[in-house]
Amino acid sequence: MKVVIAAGGTGGHIYPALALADILKKEKPDTDILFFGSSGRMEAEVIPARGYRFHGEDMTGTNGGVAAKVRSLLSLVKAGRKCRKLLKEERPDICVGFGNYISVPLILTAHAMKIPTMIHEQNSFAGKANRLLSRSCDAIVTCYASNEEQMPKEKIRLLGNPQATTAADTGYDPSVLTEMGLDPEKPFVLVMMGSLGSESVSGIIDQACAMLDRSYQVVIAAGRDNEYEFTHTDPVAHRVVPYVDGKKMLKGCEAAVLRAGATTMAEIGAIGCAAILIPSPFVPNNHQYYNAAEYADQGAAILLEEKDLTPEKLAAELNALMKDDAKRAVLRENTKKAGRRDAAYRMIEWMEELADGR
Repeated sequence: MKVVIAAGGTGGHIYPALALADILKKEKPDTDILFFGSSGRMEAEVIPARGYRFHGEDMTGTNGGVAAKVRSLLSLVKAGRKCRKLLKEERPDICVGFGNYISVPLILTAHAMKIPTMIHEQNSFAGKANRLLSRSCDAIVTCYASNEEQMPKEKIRLLGNPQATTAADTGYDPSVLTEMGLDPEKPFVLVMMGSLGSESVSGIIDQACAMLDRSYQVVIAAGRDNEYEFTHTDPVAHRVVPYVDGKKMLKGCEAAVLRAGATTMAEIGAIGCAAILIPSPFVPNNHQYYNAAEYADQGAAILLEEKDLTPEKLAAELNALMKDDAKRAVLRENTKKAGRRDAAYRMIEWMEELADGR
Protein backbone atom coordinates (compact mmCIF):
# COMPACT_ATOMS: atom_id res chain seq x y z
CA MET A 1 0.00 0.00 0.00
CA LYS A 2 1.17 3.52 -0.80
CA VAL A 3 0.01 6.29 1.54
CA VAL A 4 0.33 10.07 1.56
CA ILE A 5 -0.28 11.67 4.97
CA ALA A 6 -0.92 15.39 5.47
CA ALA A 7 0.12 16.59 8.92
CA GLY A 8 1.55 19.75 10.37
CA GLY A 9 1.19 23.00 12.21
CA THR A 10 1.39 21.69 15.77
CA GLY A 11 2.48 18.57 17.61
CA GLY A 12 -1.18 17.70 18.21
CA HIS A 13 -1.52 17.05 14.48
CA ILE A 14 1.99 15.78 13.72
CA TYR A 15 2.57 13.18 16.44
CA PRO A 16 -0.65 11.19 15.94
CA ALA A 17 0.23 11.03 12.24
CA LEU A 18 3.75 9.80 13.07
CA ALA A 19 2.31 7.24 15.49
CA LEU A 20 0.10 5.88 12.70
CA ALA A 21 3.06 5.78 10.30
CA ASP A 22 5.30 4.01 12.82
CA ILE A 23 2.75 1.27 13.49
CA LEU A 24 1.90 0.97 9.79
CA LYS A 25 5.58 0.39 8.99
CA LYS A 26 5.93 -2.08 11.84
CA GLU A 27 2.86 -4.08 10.86
CA LYS A 28 3.32 -3.79 7.09
CA PRO A 29 7.00 -3.06 6.30
CA ASP A 30 6.38 -2.84 2.55
CA THR A 31 4.14 0.21 2.95
CA ASP A 32 5.42 3.32 1.15
CA ILE A 33 4.66 6.48 3.17
CA LEU A 34 5.08 10.11 2.09
CA PHE A 35 4.26 13.03 4.39
CA PHE A 36 2.87 16.31 3.06
CA GLY A 37 3.03 19.57 5.01
CA SER A 38 4.20 23.15 5.17
CA SER A 39 7.81 23.81 4.26
CA GLY A 40 8.08 26.50 6.94
CA ARG A 41 6.69 24.84 10.06
CA MET A 42 7.82 22.25 12.57
CA GLU A 43 6.79 19.24 10.47
CA ALA A 44 9.52 20.11 7.94
CA GLU A 45 12.11 19.23 10.62
CA VAL A 46 10.33 16.71 12.86
CA ILE A 47 9.08 14.33 10.17
CA PRO A 48 12.32 13.88 8.15
CA ALA A 49 14.17 13.45 11.45
CA ARG A 50 12.02 10.35 12.04
CA GLY A 51 13.17 8.89 8.72
CA TYR A 52 10.12 9.58 6.57
CA ARG A 53 9.97 11.17 3.14
CA PHE A 54 8.52 14.66 3.34
CA HIS A 55 7.14 17.01 0.68
CA GLY A 56 6.72 20.61 1.84
CA GLU A 57 4.83 23.47 0.23
CA ASP A 58 4.69 27.14 1.17
CA MET A 59 1.31 27.49 2.90
CA THR A 60 -0.08 29.93 5.46
CA GLY A 61 -3.03 29.73 7.83
CA THR A 62 -6.21 31.81 7.87
CA ASN A 63 -5.56 33.65 11.15
CA GLY A 64 -5.48 37.44 10.88
CA GLY A 65 -7.34 40.09 8.92
CA VAL A 66 -8.71 40.12 5.39
CA ALA A 67 -5.26 40.44 3.80
CA ALA A 68 -3.98 37.41 5.73
CA LYS A 69 -7.00 35.36 4.69
CA VAL A 70 -6.50 36.28 1.04
CA ARG A 71 -2.82 35.29 1.24
CA SER A 72 -3.80 32.02 2.86
CA LEU A 73 -6.39 31.23 0.18
CA LEU A 74 -3.90 31.96 -2.60
CA SER A 75 -1.24 29.80 -0.94
CA LEU A 76 -3.70 26.90 -0.60
CA VAL A 77 -4.83 27.20 -4.23
CA LYS A 78 -1.20 27.14 -5.34
CA ALA A 79 -0.50 24.16 -3.06
CA GLY A 80 -3.52 22.38 -4.58
CA ARG A 81 -1.99 22.66 -8.05
CA LYS A 82 1.27 21.26 -6.69
CA CYS A 83 -0.66 18.44 -5.02
CA ARG A 84 -2.14 17.35 -8.35
CA LYS A 85 1.35 16.99 -9.81
CA LEU A 86 2.57 15.22 -6.67
CA LEU A 87 -0.31 12.73 -6.62
CA LYS A 88 0.10 11.96 -10.33
CA GLU A 89 3.73 11.10 -9.64
CA GLU A 90 3.18 9.17 -6.40
CA ARG A 91 -0.11 7.43 -7.32
CA PRO A 92 -1.05 6.63 -3.70
CA ASP A 93 -3.71 4.11 -2.73
CA ILE A 94 -5.07 6.48 -0.06
CA CYS A 95 -4.49 9.97 1.35
CA VAL A 96 -4.93 10.69 5.07
CA GLY A 97 -5.25 14.16 6.61
CA PHE A 98 -4.74 14.97 10.29
CA GLY A 99 -6.48 18.34 10.35
CA ASN A 100 -5.18 21.91 10.15
CA TYR A 101 -5.23 23.96 6.93
CA ILE A 102 -2.24 21.89 5.75
CA SER A 103 -4.59 18.96 5.03
CA VAL A 104 -6.96 20.97 2.84
CA PRO A 105 -5.16 21.05 -0.53
CA LEU A 106 -4.05 17.42 -0.39
CA ILE A 107 -7.42 15.93 0.62
CA LEU A 108 -9.48 18.08 -1.77
CA THR A 109 -7.15 17.31 -4.67
CA ALA A 110 -7.09 13.59 -3.89
CA HIS A 111 -10.89 13.55 -3.74
CA ALA A 112 -11.11 15.29 -7.15
CA MET A 113 -8.72 12.66 -8.55
CA LYS A 114 -10.89 9.85 -7.08
CA ILE A 115 -8.18 8.71 -4.67
CA PRO A 116 -9.69 7.40 -1.39
CA THR A 117 -9.43 9.95 1.43
CA MET A 118 -9.57 9.76 5.22
CA ILE A 119 -9.35 12.51 7.83
CA HIS A 120 -8.58 12.22 11.53
CA GLU A 121 -10.04 14.58 14.16
CA GLN A 122 -8.18 14.58 17.48
CA ASN A 123 -10.45 16.90 19.50
CA SER A 124 -14.03 16.83 20.73
CA PHE A 125 -14.73 20.08 18.86
CA ALA A 126 -13.69 19.59 15.25
CA GLY A 127 -11.42 22.17 13.65
CA LYS A 128 -12.45 24.32 10.68
CA ALA A 129 -10.31 22.43 8.19
CA ASN A 130 -11.77 19.05 9.09
CA ARG A 131 -15.32 20.38 9.09
CA LEU A 132 -14.69 21.64 5.57
CA LEU A 133 -13.04 18.41 4.41
CA SER A 134 -15.74 16.23 5.99
CA ARG A 135 -18.10 17.15 3.15
CA SER A 136 -15.94 15.53 0.49
CA CYS A 137 -13.70 12.94 2.17
CA ASP A 138 -14.59 9.24 2.19
CA ALA A 139 -13.89 8.44 5.85
CA ILE A 140 -13.67 10.30 9.15
CA VAL A 141 -11.89 8.91 12.22
CA THR A 142 -12.82 10.57 15.51
CA CYS A 143 -11.90 10.35 19.18
CA TYR A 144 -15.13 11.68 20.72
CA ALA A 145 -18.83 10.93 20.22
CA SER A 146 -19.58 14.67 20.05
CA ASN A 147 -17.96 14.81 16.59
CA GLU A 148 -21.05 13.10 15.18
CA GLU A 149 -22.94 16.36 15.67
CA GLN A 150 -20.33 18.37 13.71
CA MET A 151 -19.59 16.20 10.67
CA PRO A 152 -21.50 13.67 8.50
CA LYS A 153 -22.35 10.86 10.90
CA GLU A 154 -22.52 8.20 8.18
CA LYS A 155 -18.81 8.69 7.39
CA ILE A 156 -17.60 8.51 11.01
CA ARG A 157 -15.99 5.69 12.94
CA LEU A 158 -15.08 6.40 16.56
CA LEU A 159 -11.66 4.72 16.62
CA GLY A 160 -9.51 7.04 18.75
CA ASN A 161 -6.06 8.59 18.45
CA PRO A 162 -3.05 6.57 17.13
CA GLN A 163 -0.99 8.15 19.93
CA ALA A 164 -2.96 5.96 22.32
CA THR A 165 -1.61 2.84 20.65
CA THR A 166 2.01 3.90 21.14
CA ALA A 167 1.30 5.06 24.71
CA ALA A 168 -0.22 1.69 25.61
CA ASP A 169 3.09 -0.01 24.79
CA THR A 170 5.22 2.43 26.81
CA GLY A 171 7.16 1.18 29.84
CA TYR A 172 8.16 2.95 33.06
CA ASP A 173 11.52 2.76 34.84
CA PRO A 174 11.44 3.96 38.49
CA SER A 175 15.13 4.88 38.25
CA VAL A 176 14.02 8.18 36.65
CA LEU A 177 12.93 9.27 40.16
CA THR A 178 16.28 8.26 41.60
CA GLU A 179 18.01 10.40 38.98
CA MET A 180 15.87 13.34 40.15
CA GLY A 181 16.85 12.72 43.77
CA LEU A 182 13.40 11.41 44.72
CA ASP A 183 12.38 8.12 46.35
CA PRO A 184 11.40 5.49 43.73
CA GLU A 185 9.44 3.59 46.40
CA LYS A 186 7.21 6.55 47.23
CA PRO A 187 4.15 7.47 45.12
CA PHE A 188 4.38 10.57 42.98
CA VAL A 189 2.09 13.00 41.19
CA LEU A 190 2.99 14.29 37.73
CA VAL A 191 2.14 17.93 36.99
CA MET A 192 2.48 18.81 33.31
CA MET A 193 1.02 21.86 31.56
CA GLY A 194 2.09 21.05 28.01
CA SER A 195 5.50 21.21 26.34
CA LEU A 196 5.73 25.01 26.69
CA GLY A 197 4.20 25.16 30.16
CA SER A 198 1.92 27.85 31.55
CA GLU A 199 3.23 30.76 33.59
CA SER A 200 -0.25 31.64 34.91
CA VAL A 201 -0.96 28.12 36.17
CA SER A 202 2.63 27.68 37.36
CA GLY A 203 2.06 30.38 39.99
CA ILE A 204 -0.99 28.52 41.31
CA ILE A 205 0.86 25.19 41.29
CA ASP A 206 3.81 26.76 43.09
CA GLN A 207 1.67 28.17 45.89
CA ALA A 208 -0.32 24.92 46.13
CA CYS A 209 2.92 23.01 46.78
CA ALA A 210 3.16 24.60 50.23
CA MET A 211 -0.21 22.99 51.09
CA LEU A 212 0.37 19.52 49.67
CA ASP A 213 0.62 16.48 51.88
CA ARG A 214 4.16 15.11 52.21
CA SER A 215 3.01 11.48 51.97
CA TYR A 216 3.58 11.71 48.22
CA GLN A 217 6.10 13.34 45.89
CA VAL A 218 5.49 15.77 43.03
CA VAL A 219 7.28 16.05 39.69
CA ILE A 220 6.49 19.32 37.91
CA ALA A 221 7.31 19.46 34.19
CA ALA A 222 7.24 23.24 33.95
CA GLY A 223 7.84 23.56 30.20
CA ARG A 224 10.95 24.39 28.20
CA ASP A 225 10.12 28.09 27.74
CA ASN A 226 8.47 28.73 31.10
CA GLU A 227 10.33 31.49 32.95
CA TYR A 228 8.27 31.31 36.15
CA GLU A 229 10.49 30.78 39.22
CA PHE A 230 9.11 28.25 41.70
CA THR A 231 9.73 29.30 45.31
CA HIS A 232 7.27 27.21 47.39
CA THR A 233 8.45 23.72 46.49
CA ASP A 234 9.92 21.36 49.06
CA PRO A 235 13.48 20.25 48.13
CA VAL A 236 12.81 16.80 49.55
CA ALA A 237 9.36 16.05 48.09
CA HIS A 238 9.14 18.17 44.92
CA ARG A 239 11.13 18.44 41.69
CA VAL A 240 10.74 21.09 38.98
CA VAL A 241 12.16 20.11 35.59
CA PRO A 242 11.68 21.67 32.15
CA TYR A 243 10.67 18.42 30.43
CA VAL A 244 9.86 14.76 31.03
CA ASP A 245 8.84 11.88 28.78
CA GLY A 246 5.13 12.30 29.36
CA LYS A 247 4.03 8.78 28.39
CA LYS A 248 6.60 7.09 30.65
CA MET A 249 5.86 9.33 33.62
CA LEU A 250 2.10 8.92 33.22
CA LYS A 251 2.65 5.17 33.31
CA GLY A 252 4.42 5.41 36.68
CA CYS A 253 2.51 8.13 38.55
CA GLU A 254 -0.32 7.66 41.04
CA ALA A 255 -2.15 10.74 39.71
CA ALA A 256 -1.53 13.63 37.36
CA VAL A 257 -2.46 17.29 36.90
CA LEU A 258 -2.62 18.00 33.18
CA ARG A 259 -3.85 20.14 30.33
CA ALA A 260 -6.43 18.51 28.06
CA GLY A 261 -4.80 18.60 24.64
CA ALA A 262 -5.52 15.82 22.15
CA THR A 263 -2.23 13.98 22.69
CA THR A 264 -2.50 14.10 26.48
CA MET A 265 -6.07 12.80 26.36
CA ALA A 266 -5.06 9.95 24.08
CA GLU A 267 -2.19 8.99 26.37
CA ILE A 268 -4.16 8.98 29.63
CA GLY A 269 -6.89 6.96 27.92
CA ALA A 270 -4.41 4.34 26.79
CA ILE A 271 -2.48 4.20 30.07
CA GLY A 272 -5.36 4.60 32.51
CA CYS A 273 -4.46 7.57 34.67
CA ALA A 274 -6.23 9.27 37.59
CA ALA A 275 -6.10 12.85 36.34
CA ILE A 276 -7.09 16.36 37.31
CA LEU A 277 -7.54 18.25 34.04
CA ILE A 278 -7.04 22.01 33.74
CA PRO A 279 -7.90 22.77 30.10
CA SER A 280 -6.15 25.69 28.45
CA PRO A 281 -8.63 28.48 27.65
CA PHE A 282 -6.23 29.86 25.02
CA VAL A 283 -6.91 27.37 22.21
CA PRO A 284 -9.22 27.50 19.16
CA ASN A 285 -12.88 26.75 19.88
CA ASN A 286 -12.00 26.14 23.55
CA HIS A 287 -11.54 22.52 22.45
CA GLN A 288 -9.52 21.49 25.51
CA TYR A 289 -12.50 22.25 27.74
CA TYR A 290 -14.73 20.02 25.62
CA ASN A 291 -12.09 17.25 25.62
CA ALA A 292 -11.92 17.38 29.42
CA ALA A 293 -15.68 17.68 29.87
CA GLU A 294 -16.33 14.49 27.90
CA TYR A 295 -13.97 12.55 30.18
CA ALA A 296 -15.38 14.20 33.31
CA ASP A 297 -18.93 13.31 32.25
CA GLN A 298 -17.85 9.66 32.00
CA GLY A 299 -16.29 9.73 35.48
CA ALA A 300 -12.87 9.42 33.84
CA ALA A 301 -11.28 12.65 35.11
CA ILE A 302 -11.68 15.61 37.48
CA LEU A 303 -12.23 18.89 35.63
CA LEU A 304 -10.98 22.19 37.06
CA GLU A 305 -11.37 25.29 34.89
CA GLU A 306 -8.49 27.74 34.99
CA LYS A 307 -10.82 30.68 35.63
CA ASP A 308 -11.95 29.06 38.89
CA LEU A 309 -8.55 27.75 39.96
CA THR A 310 -6.85 28.80 43.21
CA PRO A 311 -3.86 27.29 45.05
CA GLU A 312 -6.19 26.23 47.88
CA LYS A 313 -8.61 24.49 45.54
CA LEU A 314 -5.89 22.65 43.63
CA ALA A 315 -4.17 21.50 46.84
CA ALA A 316 -7.45 20.33 48.35
CA GLU A 317 -8.41 18.33 45.25
CA LEU A 318 -4.99 16.73 44.96
CA ASN A 319 -4.68 15.86 48.65
CA ALA A 320 -8.17 14.35 48.66
CA LEU A 321 -7.45 12.31 45.53
CA MET A 322 -4.17 10.96 46.88
CA LYS A 323 -5.87 9.88 50.11
CA ASP A 324 -8.66 8.06 48.25
CA ASP A 325 -7.34 4.82 46.74
CA ALA A 326 -10.81 3.76 45.61
CA LYS A 327 -11.46 6.99 43.70
CA ARG A 328 -8.13 6.76 41.89
CA ALA A 329 -8.93 3.18 40.92
CA VAL A 330 -12.33 4.21 39.52
CA LEU A 331 -10.79 7.08 37.57
CA ARG A 332 -8.15 4.79 36.10
CA GLU A 333 -10.73 2.23 35.06
CA ASN A 334 -13.08 4.80 33.53
CA THR A 335 -10.22 6.51 31.71
CA LYS A 336 -9.25 3.21 30.09
CA LYS A 337 -12.86 2.73 28.99
CA ALA A 338 -12.89 6.23 27.47
CA GLY A 339 -9.58 5.67 25.66
CA ARG A 340 -8.98 3.41 22.67
CA ARG A 341 -5.69 1.56 22.82
CA ASP A 342 -6.10 -0.10 19.40
CA ALA A 343 -6.77 3.11 17.46
CA ALA A 344 -3.86 2.80 15.02
CA TYR A 345 -4.67 -0.82 14.15
CA ARG A 346 -8.35 -0.02 13.50
CA MET A 347 -7.36 2.96 11.32
CA ILE A 348 -5.03 0.77 9.27
CA GLU A 349 -7.79 -1.81 8.74
CA TRP A 350 -10.14 0.90 7.46
CA MET A 351 -7.44 2.38 5.23
CA GLU A 352 -6.91 -1.03 3.61
CA GLU A 353 -10.65 -1.44 3.20
CA LEU A 354 -10.89 1.89 1.37
CA ALA A 355 -7.80 1.23 -0.76
CA ASP A 356 -9.03 -2.24 -1.76
CA GLY A 357 -12.41 -0.81 -2.73
CA ARG A 358 -11.04 1.53 -5.40
